[in-house]
Formats: sequence, C-alpha cells, structure tokens
Amino acid sequence: MYKKKSKIIGIGITILVLILLVFFSNVKSGSLSYIENAFSKIVMPLQNGYTYLKNKISGNTNFFTNMDALKAENEKLQEENKKLAQNLRELEIIKAENETLKEYVGLTEKYSNYQTIPAYIISKDISNYSKTFIINIGKKDGIEANMTVISDQGLVRICNFSK
Repeated sequence: MYKKKSKIIGIGITILVLILLVFFSNVKSGSLSYIENAFSKIVMPLQNGYTYLKNKISGNTNFFTNMDALKAENEKLQEENKKLAQNLRELEIIKAENETLKEYVGLTEKYSNYQTIPAYIISKDISNYSKTFIINIGKKDGIEANMTVISDQGLVRICNFSK
C-alpha cells in the first residue's frame, strides 16, 4: 500500500513539474525574467552535462574537429574527379579514332589491289532529295572528279569539287 502511494505521488510530482515547464516556456519572457533566469541557472548545467556525455558516448566531438580535414579532402577529390573526367573524354576520342583507323586498315587490306587514300566525311546533306557529302581530301591529294570512293558501306562517285 505504501509503495502504491509513493508511485502515485512520484507521478503527480513529475506531471506538476512538466506542467510548470510548459507554462514557463509559453509565458512572455518580460514578465517572468527573474523566475526564468533562476530556473535556467539550475537546468542549464544539467543540460550541458547531458549533452557533453551524449557527444562523448556517440563520438560527435570528432565530427566538428574533423570538419576542416573533410573540406580539404572534398576539394582534393573534386579536383581529382575533374581530371579523371577530362582523361575519360580524351580516351573516348582516342577510342573513336582507333575504330576509324581499324576501318581504314580493314578497307586497305580488303582492296589491296587499289591505291587507297583515307578520308573523313566532314559534312552531309540531310535532305531527302540529295545524297551528298563532303570529305576532307581533294585535288591536292590526287582525287579528281568522277573517281570512285570506296567505303565500308559501298561505292560513291565523286561529282565535283568546291574550292
């Protein structure tokens, strides 16, 4: 019976303290500044102590001391990422050039009886009525009008030159 009464009294005191805390936290600060100051002088050290212990136990203190190191590492990694992205772009270009050269070698071997000159298509006409394109070689390379161009997709006749 005695334990039951002490539990009820403990619960009642806890409820009373919580109600007072809610009341004091919602009242304007100008009218209860003396009471608030006294209450905060009692509660603040306990709150700071609990926060310190929580941070020590969970390791949060290292987070703030390592922030500068993390920023420096982040900047270094971002710079390294930029360099790797540039290297990747250069490798993609080299890969495309390698594929083109493999096609040239394949065509040269396939048509070894003929004299071949490698060329790139540098412009295409996209209209439905015309199938024209411009290559990057011409008269200075020994190419004349009405010569045949061999590609991996078929034969093309050279019609005219632009100056």
